[in-house]
Amino acid sequence: MTSKPETSPFTPGQPVPFELFVGRASQVAELLQHAREAAGGRLKVGFLTGDRGIGKTSLARFATVVAEREHALLGLHVVLGGADDAPGMVHRVFDRLANVARGGPLWARVGKLFGDRVRAVGLFGLQVEFRPATEDLEALTRGFDRALRSVVDRLDGGGRRGLFIVLDDINGLASSPTFATWLKDLVDTVAVDGRLFPVFLLFVGLDRVRRELVSYNESVARVFIPLEVTSWSDAETSDFYRRAFARVGMTVDDAGLDLMTEYIGGLPVLAHEIGDAAFRFAAGSVISRSEARRAVISAANVVGHKYFAPQVFDRVRSPRDRSLLRTIPKTAPSGRFKRAEILQALRGGALVPRQFPTGDAEAGRPGARPGPGTGVLSVHLESAFSVSAAPGDREVGGVAVGGLARTGRRAVLIRPNDPTGLSASS
Repeated sequence: MTSKPETSPFTPGQPVPFELFVGRASQVAELLQHAREAAGGRLKVGFLTGDRGIGKTSLARFATVVAEREHALLGLHVVLGGADDAPGMVHRVFDRLANVARGGPLWARVGKLFGDRVRAVGLFGLQVEFRPATEDLEALTRGFDRALRSVVDRLDGGGRRGLFIVLDDINGLASSPTFATWLKDLVDTVAVDGRLFPVFLLFVGLDRVRRELVSYNESVARVFIPLEVTSWSDAETSDFYRRAFARVGMTVDDAGLDLMTEYIGGLPVLAHEIGDAAFRFAAGSVISRSEARRAVISAANVVGHKYFAPQVFDRVRSPRDRSLLRTIPKTAPSGRFKRAEILQALRGGALVPRQFPTGDAEAGRPGARPGPGTGVLSVHLESAFSVSAAPGDREVGGVAVGGLARTGRRAVLIRPNDPTGLSASS
């Protein structure tokens, strides 16, 4: 048996490495089309939306790298966490520009723009920090279009035709009515000026953030080019796992691959959690179905603690809501139910559990496995909540397996049986 490598190819909670980027062909093509138009001198403002964990940041990073290579744009991926107004955003943009250019040939072209407002920070001075005076930052914000044009002018002749600026994690800006107006004014100013403006601004965030900005200034709706990141197909998920494991000289058998693909619901964030768990459980270089099943169970605990506990279970305090959530899994272990059935159960009526349409040979009971397009996941979770199996589920390693799980486009049903009596369905 070939031994497995020491380092997992998966990166839970982090953007996917470029070499593992899969799918998204139509979305990448659309982003690159806008990048091409920006390189030609036309300001583009996009808004990339999608559910949490769907891969927005990974897609934006990948598109930035390709746009640099194919369209000679200078890519700046700016993380805006904590920035809650236009000056905060502008500060982050130029801070990122200084760090990208510093120490390379670009600094000879753009360094003079910063004057003495940049200083080395961090261990060994490997990073720099842009520290403008308050009045300088205010002037930079008011003249953001002129500042970007100055940067672009200095890039000319240095192999760069313009800027591709990714503005990631913009949740803080959603609470700023003045930012929406500032952005609209920026776009109008560039349009009235009439000169070429080779810049692509790509905002990345949840759609509710975009809607909130539009609510402050309805004209902003026509500024944004809407771009949506959707969940992976099963084929894309399988491709991701094959490439990830091959990167470290490992493979997963067909049954294990089918199981892992079924459970993630097309969400990259879950693919990394399950893949990382499978790597840890693998005894050798080939991952079996039983190891894949253990990985799913382990990943369920991690996902539960990361997402369900703080966002769902810890917030459900009402006895009425807890009663409702406790009733749903008893009434509908398949994840499908009618309102009348739940009301009947709440009034003390008989519960009639539903069954899945097809069987699961490994579980040894008919009706345990859902139909195509639906993931199965029901495990005991620790701490404040746990998940119980439907009647007839067997235990694997002391953990019940069965139930219905919704992730992304698929169904998830989580059945807690903890001492608090809390029960929930997502």
